[in-house]
Amino acid sequence: MAKVFLRIDFDPHGRIGPGKIRLLELIDETGSISAAGRKLDMSYRHAWILVEELNRCFRDPVVTTQTGGRSGGGATVTRFGHALIWHYRTMETRTAAAVGDLLAVLDAATPETAVSAVAADAAAPELPPEPERCRTPLIPGCGA
Repeated sequence: MAKVFLRIDFDPHGRIGPGKIRLLELIDETGSISAAGRKLDMSYRHAWILVEELNRCFRDPVVTTQTGGRSGGGATVTRFGHALIWHYRTMETRTAAAVGDLLAVLDAATPETAVSAVAADAAAPELPPEPERCRTPLIPGCGA
């Protein structure tokens, strides 16, 4: 099944996407950059670099850390970090809803789709009118 992935570029400051947001969610869950990285099969160094990129991307920190030691260190997703997660997931949900009908049409056109072309045409939602000149000839029905 086709999916839409949301990536937001904050040029020149950085970008966020599903991977960084998932890392934040796991840091919040585990209280540890290292543990969150392990859950994503990434090294501590890579997870730390991503956290640093997130913290540089915004005025307010996304994650704060405590130095390790006898009682151990840790990481905390800040209030702003929680807001970032919420805003990203909300935009992701709204984006998927906004393009769901178009995505279904494209998904039905993939070779892996078990639905016959006739059934796909019958099940496809009505699309908005095509622009006067479609500049994407790779999509069936678009003529340039």
